[in-house]
Amino acid sequence: MKILASDFDETIYYLDDPEKNKMNCEAIRNFVTNGNIFCIITGRNYTDLKQLLIANNIPYSYLICEDGAKIFNNMDYCLDTVLLDENDIKQIVQIIEEYNWDYYLDDGYNHTNNYNDCVKIVINCIDEEDKRKTVDIIKQRTNVHIYASRTHVNIIHRSVNKKHALQKLINLEKLDYNNLYVIGDNDNDYEMLKSFNGGVMKRHNPILDELGKNEYELLKDYIEELMNN
Repeated sequence: MKILASDFDETIYYLDDPEKNKMNCEAIRNFVTNGNIFCIITGRNYTDLKQLLIANNIPYSYLICEDGAKIFNNMDYCLDTVLLDENDIKQIVQIIEEYNWDYYLDDGYNHTNNYNDCVKIVINCIDEEDKRKTVDIIKQRTNVHIYASRTHVNIIHRSVNKKHALQKLINLEKLDYNNLYVIGDNDNDYEMLKSFNGGVMKRHNPILDELGKNEYELLKDYIEELMNN
């Protein structure tokens, strides 16, 4: 039995390429049918992700959402949650309002106004230079985990990343680290790719180059390699 933890966007799912999605989904179903464990690990929240999983008929053993702040089993029971500190939220919102940035708070399922159940702050931002400046400003004034994705700046608890979430899942479910493999394409995948066996998508963030991982055109290709070895 092997355990594969895969990033979602641009690894499993492509917004504008249904043929790639179809091939990846078929490979995932084959992987799970053959007795393996498939974990999706993503920056998306549960509600957004679940809609796409249903629409594309993608099976899973575990979901790790919000970059590791929420962990679910295959019955959609939440195994673990890491909330942002209320004081951090207040400080970050103050900075956001100073600069008049467009943002929302996320409780892992939906937008929220409640500081007591917030796992992520999301700042809407597309321009690369604006994203870099936003990350730098917040890093200088707070102690949180912050990174830029394709259209957002994402802020989570300082202890949260995909590596730590996978370690937590392995311990909670008493799984074997030696059977764990990972794959992704962006900088929020860096920690897990550095720590565990795995590969990167051929089109990936250049920061992952230093890890020296094998590159794959499709997730399907990596799954087939795992199943044949």
